[in-house]
Formats: sequence, C-alpha cells, structure tokens
Amino acid sequence: MKLFDAIWYNGGRGPADGNNYWRRLTIWHYVWVGALLTALSAAAGSLALVVGGVYPGIKDANFQWSYFSEPWILFLNILPVLLLTAALYFSTGRAWIAYLGSSLTVLALAIVDFYKLAIRNETFKASDLGLVGEAAGIISNYTIVISGRAVISILAVVLGTALAALLARGALKKAWVRVVGAVLSLGVLVTLIFTLYASDAVYDRAVNNTAEYNIWMEQQVYASKGFLYSFLHSVSEAIPQPPEGYDEDEAAKTLAGYSDGSIEEERRVNLIAVMLEAYCDLSEYPQIGVDEDVYAPLHELQAESLHGHIVSNTFGGGTVDSERCFLTGFAETEEFREKTDSYAWFLRRNGYYTEGLHPGNNWYYDRENVERNLGFEKYYFLEDFGTGDRSDSFFFSELTALIENRDKSVPYFNYSISFQNHGSYDSASTGEKSYLVRGDKPEPVYNTVNNYLTGIADTSRRMLDFVNSLRDDPEPFVVVFYGDHKPYLDTAYDELGVDLDPAAGEGFYNYCSTPYLIWANDAARRATGGDFTGEGGDVSACFLMDKVFEECGWGRSAYGQILHDAALRVSVINTSFDVSVVDGQILHELTGEQRELVNGVLYAGYYTKKHFSYGELLGG
Repeated sequence: MKLFDAIWYNGGRGPADGNNYWRRLTIWHYVWVGALLTALSAAAGSLALVVGGVYPGIKDANFQWSYFSEPWILFLNILPVLLLTAALYFSTGRAWIAYLGSSLTVLALAIVDFYKLAIRNETFKASDLGLVGEAAGIISNYTIVISGRAVISILAVVLGTALAALLARGALKKAWVRVVGAVLSLGVLVTLIFTLYASDAVYDRAVNNTAEYNIWMEQQVYASKGFLYSFLHSVSEAIPQPPEGYDEDEAAKTLAGYSDGSIEEERRVNLIAVMLEAYCDLSEYPQIGVDEDVYAPLHELQAESLHGHIVSNTFGGGTVDSERCFLTGFAETEEFREKTDSYAWFLRRNGYYTEGLHPGNNWYYDRENVERNLGFEKYYFLEDFGTGDRSDSFFFSELTALIENRDKSVPYFNYSISFQNHGSYDSASTGEKSYLVRGDKPEPVYNTVNNYLTGIADTSRRMLDFVNSLRDDPEPFVVVFYGDHKPYLDTAYDELGVDLDPAAGEGFYNYCSTPYLIWANDAARRATGGDFTGEGGDVSACFLMDKVFEECGWGRSAYGQILHDAALRVSVINTSFDVSVVDGQILHELTGEQRELVNGVLYAGYYTKKHFSYGELLGG
C-alpha cells in the first residue's frame, strides 16, 4: 500500500495519522515521478532515434537500431530530452505536461527530418526553423503519405502522456523549488548545446561503428550520429562564425591594398547567366548507356565555348549554395539578410541593369529578399506571372522576353534559375521514349534515370535554341550555363557503377561536379577581345564569375582581385568536405603556403560579407 500511496500521492491531503504518514511519502513520490519521467523521456529519445535514423541511400534495414550498440551516441541523443522534460516539469509542475511537451517537440522534429530527407534529400537543421513558411509552401507541392513512423510517434506521445497523467498525479507546488529546478534544467541544456553539442571535435569522435554508411556523404553521417544530436550540433552552424584564425584588422588591411577596378565602356557586353536545376552530364559514364542525342546540344555548345566543371559543395540539393557562391565569389555563403557585396552590385556600379527570374515561389530560400540584398533591381517569380508552370519551355520563353524587352541603352545582366529536372524522379513508371540502354538494369533504376534524362534532353535542346537566338544578334551577348548540383537518383549511381566516394579523386569529382560553359556571340568577342573557347578546368562556383571577367577583360572589385590572384593556383574550395584543389592536386590537408592561399580567400570574403561597399547606389 505504501508504494501505491507514493505513486498516487495527493500532497498530504489525506487523514492525519499522527506520524505525518503522507509527509514521509513525499520524497518517495518525487523519486517515483523522476524515475517515471526519466524512463518515458528515454523512450521518447530512443524512438526519435529510430524515427529520424533514416536516409534513402542507406540500404541496411538495421541502420536505425545501430544506435543502441553505441552508448555514447545513445547518451548524446537522450540527454537533451531528459533535460527538456525536467525543465517543463519544474515550469508547469505537472508530469504529464512535461512529457507531452518534450516528446511532442522531439518526435515532431524527427518526423520533419524524415520527410525532408524523403522529399528533398536534405537534412533538417536548426537554421531551417526560420523557414517555416517556406516549408509549408514546399509541402503543398507534394502528396504526403502518412508514414508508419509518424503514426507510431503519435501513439507513443498519447500513451506516454496518459501514463504520466495516471501514474504521476498531483502537482509540484513549492514555488522556489520550481523556479530553481526550471532555471537549472534549462541552463544546463542551453550550456550543453553551445559547448558539448557544438563541439566539432566531439562530433567527429562520436562515430557509429555499428552501422555501414558513407563517411563522405553528409546526409548519412548526419543520420549515423542520431537525428537529435546532429540537429543540436547544427545550432552553432546557424550562427555565422568567422573562419578559424580570422583577424578583422588584418583582413581590412589586406583589402585596403587593392582598389576597385571598373569595366571599360567599350568592353561592356550583355551578360546572361543561367543556373540549371540538377543538370549534369551522365554520358560521362559510358557504363550507363545514355543515348547520345540527350547531350548532343550540350556537346555542340561546349565545342564553341569555354567549358569545364563546377565542383559544388552539395549533392542532390542545396541549390542556393551554388547560386550564391557564383553571385558573390564567396567560398562560404550564409543567409544574406542584409545588403551584401556581390557581382550584381559591381555591375550596377558599372552601369548595368540587373534582373532575373526563377519559376519558383518568391519565398523559396527567401529569394525575394536575398536577390534584392545581392543587388538585383528586379527579380521575377511565379507570383509575378500568375502561373504554376515551372517547365523549361516557360522558363526560356520568359527569359527571352525579358532580354527582348530590356532597356537597350544600358548594358544588361540577367541571372536566372531554372526549376525543371528538380527531383524526385518517378521510379515506378517511365515515359514511352527510352534515353538509355535498358540492358539488365533493375526496373526502378531504369525508370528513375530515364525520367531524369527525359527532362534533361528537353533542357539541352532549349539551351541550344536559346544560344542560337543570340548568335547573330548585333548586340554583344555572353551566356553562362552551369548545373547547381548532381541529381539525387537514389541507388542508381551504385547500381550503375558510378563511384561517389569523395575520399578518392574520381569519386570526389563524380559526387560534386556538374558542367559549365561560357559562350559569346561574335559581337561580344569583338567587343572584349576574348576567345571564349577551350578547356576552362574544374572550379568551385565562387571562381566561375572570375573566369567570365577574365575572358571579357574586365576590371574587378578589391575582393574580386584577391579572388583572382588566388585562382591562379587554387581552383576548388569545397566547404562540405574541407577539400581544396591547389595546383591541380586534391588536398584534404594543406601545407602552410597552401593554407595561406585558401585562408586569404576565406578571410577577405568574410570581411567583405560584413562590410557593404555599394552604399552610393542606394543614395548612401
């Protein structure tokens, strides 16, 4: 009966027995409540591991159970749930509210991670919390199937809440206990988030040795450490930090050694740059057996252009990284919530009108605000056209209309982003036309790749048609095409024998590279004196615009000159894998001189991001 009374403790409101019976049970009651909430919180944290422990490219069905063989990873994922439950218990005084709040929060985040990976092949990070409206818009474009994980999570929350309400009755009433307990619990949680959980050293040592996964694939590494731990580790990433060793005074002194150049009036040409969604050349892998007609227009354009490969920081997603690296020349990008130096601002200073379009929503990646902050005078989105058409047919038609309707009295810069070929690609069925050899490819693999190539074939033809429309134009035009990242094709790369291991040279380029080309019509060649043909090499997106400036013979901003000087030896700065290509060598570790070259770009870029230079264009 004493155990029963301790569990259903009612705060001493029962009949007095002269020995303060109920008071003697108080300590045992709270021991019981603590043990119950600990057990329920541990169960919720464990369930969150299973729910969030998934990535489509991982074939091991037991992957999500591997955490239970890794005590350190298990501890790091459950501890925050315990502390959050404690903070809520002391704050509200009710056990059932504490469990409901903590379990609902943690499991909801894990489910979001599961769906984000399934829909967009992107992990759910702390920085995404500021994009709730964007997420709602994205979801509206998909048919969401209620996963068994979601159902189990909901049932777990309901069951746990009921158990807490039934087995931990009564309320914690002493105000000082509740205040002290809440402050301590929350304080410990916040402190750990910004120390233990923010530590890169701890994150690197927390290796899941039980599971099989690709250590070079961010999504798989993220999942291998448990969703909640990885999510909390990303909190520090959401707060921009200067590069290691950064000294603002030294960066300012370096930039002060350069003065902004300019673009000579006679060399000013109309510049059209197009970033193509998930555009890559799969014909580079003969074993896939791609029909040569798919990429024939691309290869025709490459033969008369300066061309090579972009080495992106992302795979299967993260479009804005390649977009904003190109526009700014920064090797590391951020949210750009304030006016920030960019090539668009530099071109505006040199008399250019800057605009562009994207057949996506204006809230997507907050582009409506970011493009303005990066110097575009006008940017068009689906909302401006009153349509839901995201096809390349619509895209190139509207791009052509913008070019034709421009003010021809001033030079023109247009940076536009396509949407067609965005994943995912249907694996259950495919179109009537085959774009690759059927052979013995598994049906889901064949369908996925063929559906991807169906869109790519259309894009390639439209690229050539667009260039042909400008070929004989008496006005000078330079056109840049590049792909933002490789498409996510589920298991197709593996099934088709394409090495995606970034640890090796071939795998690194296979994982990160997409094509680019810089084409010029005859009028632009005459105006600039540039050749615009041949091999341009493999470069990070941050170096691509510098190649345009080089071919056009244009002057550069102070930061652009630092970037150009570095580009004479550094061609790739990959921030995802901390890999650089210096003097043609793929390097995971840099020597003193090599590190100095790369840091010069990072330091100058970080300083430039924080000190806007074009206030006079805004009347400042």
